[in-house]
Amino acid sequence: MRLDIVIPAHNEEHRIGPTLAAYRAGCPDPGCRFLVGLDNCTDSTARVVEEHARADERVLKFEYPKLGKGGVIMETFRHCDADLIAFVDADCATLPNEMLRLAQVAATADGAIASRRHPAALVPRRRSLARRIASAGFAFGVRRVFRLPYTDTQCGAKVMRRDVVERVLPLLSSRDLLFDVDLLLTARNLGYKIVEVPTIWIDRDGSRVEALTDARKMGFSLLRLWLHHRVLPVETEGIAPPSKVDREKDEESTYVST
Repeated sequence: MRLDIVIPAHNEEHRIGPTLAAYRAGCPDPGCRFLVGLDNCTDSTARVVEEHARADERVLKFEYPKLGKGGVIMETFRHCDADLIAFVDADCATLPNEMLRLAQVAATADGAIASRRHPAALVPRRRSLARRIASAGFAFGVRRVFRLPYTDTQCGAKVMRRDVVERVLPLLSSRDLLFDVDLLLTARNLGYKIVEVPTIWIDRDGSRVEALTDARKMGFSLLRLWLHHRVLPVETEGIAPPSKVDREKDEESTYVST
């Protein structure tokens, strides 16, 4: 099956080159493409991507005004035509072989997401205490507010079948840090099965995440997304919302160990 991997990037001149080199080497299949979405980059990110595009026709560059990570992913999804569509962070915290494992799982389901909080996940380098607390608090909030069964909605590596993306994409409202939650929530409400897969995740230097500031932003965004889904619920075309029993079954079956 063909695989399109979207890589959102904002001023990643020092990290996008090694990431593209790793993915080009680690995903040699000619049916695998790398679509880099540049989010109002003001550094040399575009030049670095162009160098890789000249060396490998599978690398494609798309430039946008400031849209935010979610907005860039959504717009670049529209250029994808593979059987499976993925997105991954530009820092290569998710290695190419881990992305390919996700794609294998997604090929037999509706989609797959990487999890750093799965009991079988391997995270060799621990994040700061502040980031761990903020991440755990956000994950708890998502589970309580939206009843999603996932322990790690924010890990930057996800794969879905193209037909799932095409149905979900027009219904999304979040272009900020809540994009991942909106994506998973809408897919769940439409009846799709997205499984969580343990991953090897390597924290990289240069992260722009500010634990306390971003935690506040994500809290407000969480409230906005909840209100949006209350006022404009996803049209499920006869699909009943998951019951408490269904949610418990989901929590039991959402993990996949590979």
